[in-house]
Amino acid sequence: MKSKVSIILLNYNGAKDTIECIESLEKITYKNFEIIVVDNNSDENDKKLLEGAIKKENVSVIYNDSNLGFSGGNNIGINKAINGDSDFVLLLNNDTVVDPDFLEHLLEIFNKNKNSGIAAPQINYYDEPGKVWSEGGKVSKIRGSGFAYSERMDNNKNIDDTKVGFVSGCCMLIKNDVFEDVGLFDDNFFLYVEDTDFCFRTNQLGYKIYITHKSKIYHKVNQTTAKENLTLPIYYNTRNRLYFAKKHFGLIYYCVLTYLFFTFVVKCSFWIFTNQTQKVKVVIKAFSDFLKGKMGKTNI
Repeated sequence: MKSKVSIILLNYNGAKDTIECIESLEKITYKNFEIIVVDNNSDENDKKLLEGAIKKENVSVIYNDSNLGFSGGNNIGINKAINGDSDFVLLLNNDTVVDPDFLEHLLEIFNKNKNSGIAAPQINYYDEPGKVWSEGGKVSKIRGSGFAYSERMDNNKNIDDTKVGFVSGCCMLIKNDVFEDVGLFDDNFFLYVEDTDFCFRTNQLGYKIYITHKSKIYHKVNQTTAKENLTLPIYYNTRNRLYFAKKHFGLIYYCVLTYLFFTFVVKCSFWIFTNQTQKVKVVIKAFSDFLKGKMGKTNI
């Protein structure tokens, strides 16, 4: 019996992207899967578009009463999956499309490496399919986040599966056992850096994380967040990197605090000079909220 995979798509006012993603999933060669769409309280027009297009036996939709962010929204879908009959959970950004054989190659990782906890594909740009956006990366303790290897041109050469310290939450296949041992995503992050935190905790418990370059998907980078508010990534990345460092790194946290402070002094000087004062205000708020312990969703 082939392993069952629950594919979780998080939707927030992105029904058109979600529908395109589902259409690409319908063409994949691995067939034992279900799709769980978690809607993070999109507007009514978006919900209607989603409802009208998704009427398939293997697709279910959960409607949240509020926007729970990446962490909370995915946790809703994960709970449904692990309490059902699935063996694996695949987190997949709704603003992606996939190669037909992408899931089979991801599952092969677990057959070849018994200590695998997470497998991820090579992620290329949707608009530049021949350019790599992310192929895993490493966690930097000093910078307080995970940083992906990226921006190279995809030469389609055979590259061995690679063990990495971090993969993007854009797409990660996770064995159910990992959730039992590691837990779910930390809701305090709400958005950004939660994938780094989850990968770090997974590695800490002895599971390994792999990238397979045979598996490829294509990502419309920042389609969901940047179009809503250009300052969102700045705020959540800044605040959450501080939180991640304090959560895991002990005294090194103070190095992260110092590094980010001086980094943003330089950036803020440039933003003031170029009349981008809103970004300066957002960075100040990020530091302030973190120091006050204000985590989760924030109105910016």
